[in-house]
Amino acid sequence: MASSDSNVIIVGAGVFGLSTALWLARAGYKNITVFDRGAYDKNYYAPFNGCDGASSDINKIFRMAYGDQLNYQTLAIEVRDIWLAWNKAIKTSAAADLPNGLTVDDQLLIECGCYFFSDGQNLDPFDAESLDSIAKQAPEIREAQFIKTPKGNAAEEERLRNVSPTWIDKYHLVDKFNHGNTSGFLDINAGVTIADKSCVYARFLCVKAGVKFVLGEPQGKLESLIYENNGTQKRVIGIKTYDGKRHFSDLVIVAAGGWTASIIPEAHNAVEATAGTVMFVDIPQDRQDLRRRFHADHYPVWSYQRGAGDNKSYSGGGYPISKEGRLKFSFRNRKFTSFQDHPTEPNLRISIPRTKYTDNPIDTVPRSALSLMKEVVTEAFPELIEFGFTDSRLCWYTDSIDNDYVIDYVPGYSDSLFICTGGCGHAFKFLPILGRHVRNQLERKPDQFTTLWKWRTAEEGKKNNGLSEGEKGPREISRLDMAGSRDFPFNKQPPPTTLPPRL
Repeated sequence: MASSDSNVIIVGAGVFGLSTALWLARAGYKNITVFDRGAYDKNYYAPFNGCDGASSDINKIFRMAYGDQLNYQTLAIEVRDIWLAWNKAIKTSAAADLPNGLTVDDQLLIECGCYFFSDGQNLDPFDAESLDSIAKQAPEIREAQFIKTPKGNAAEEERLRNVSPTWIDKYHLVDKFNHGNTSGFLDINAGVTIADKSCVYARFLCVKAGVKFVLGEPQGKLESLIYENNGTQKRVIGIKTYDGKRHFSDLVIVAAGGWTASIIPEAHNAVEATAGTVMFVDIPQDRQDLRRRFHADHYPVWSYQRGAGDNKSYSGGGYPISKEGRLKFSFRNRKFTSFQDHPTEPNLRISIPRTKYTDNPIDTVPRSALSLMKEVVTEAFPELIEFGFTDSRLCWYTDSIDNDYVIDYVPGYSDSLFICTGGCGHAFKFLPILGRHVRNQLERKPDQFTTLWKWRTAEEGKKNNGLSEGEKGPREISRLDMAGSRDFPFNKQPPPTTLPPRL
């Protein structure tokens, strides 16, 4: 079991690796080294500068609405204060005291608000449960959430206007979705985190706390784990990197996101790399009207659901414009897989991320996902039709069998190998605090997440969040019709407005 005297290697410098390193270092761990193939000390986690991990992104949703999942809701409420403290620390720093890639004007959490809504006259059950749950735990946050339905909510709108008239435009964001036949709520304490800048700052804090980093290829890229047999038990005694060097340790923590199962073969039944579809619209510099329209001051992050349960036909979102003029839209109704040979385990096929920067690169998205995204975006934001989508990305998440993280010792390795992954698309918001609970798992100090995050694998006969589908499943990307860049432009005319609204 890990202790402050342990020599610890962490594989992966994304949200799980950074947060773990930071909390271990601040707890007195003296010998922590983080390895990653990404040259984050030079490219600053910029998602279009060779970075392809899920943490390397322009923005991520920050929400406190979690339905009946009180543990995550509580953590989100707590971490919001830490994000705001990080904002303040950056703002009050001297420019020379900040790391490269960060300025005093950068905010890591922008409270632009978050809209959760779905088709129909009534709130989605998850949204209704979120409101009830937050009302019981944090009434002051519930006061900052405002319901909107097709019938109108004059009292809610007036209550929001009393907070600030500037929120009213955001409140009416949903008016064009499904011809106004939507229901949901706006949470004005939620918003977006600026992912690449947040990772830069977290790594800076790690370095200040004494964490060492080995970044870039070949020196930071893992080639293999180093094993030692001890009777019926194996031990991991370090890692080998692609520069041929061996690095020995007491404990190896694998926090490699979508690549985790390609490092730990046993994890292929616990987690799976799945891709969400991300599309971008670039607004030119000379269209300041639209840059203002989609700025965080006027435009919230939003999450839209069409249909319910297994009949859900759309699940996606939109994000405020970046400083560079880039609008991001995401689609996760169907998350895609990419099965390949396991790099070290013969006769094993697993889903491994394919990105613009992998050996087998991909620079487009499934046509079916793109078509649905075009339909929604042109319906809600016809002012974007002239631009169309200008770029794409497959964002590779790591799904567990039940959407809870997998943070535990890997069985059969005498407490020498630890897995730290399974973000399931909802981990980045916890960057400043996640490592506190990882440390508890490492030191076997029970807390509210001990049973949720324990090692577990798919069970036959259960849905397992798609992990049981395998290579022949309907999400395998090699079996799909892929879009080309010629498919990115929108139709020249907006969709007809005479269609009846979906119920």
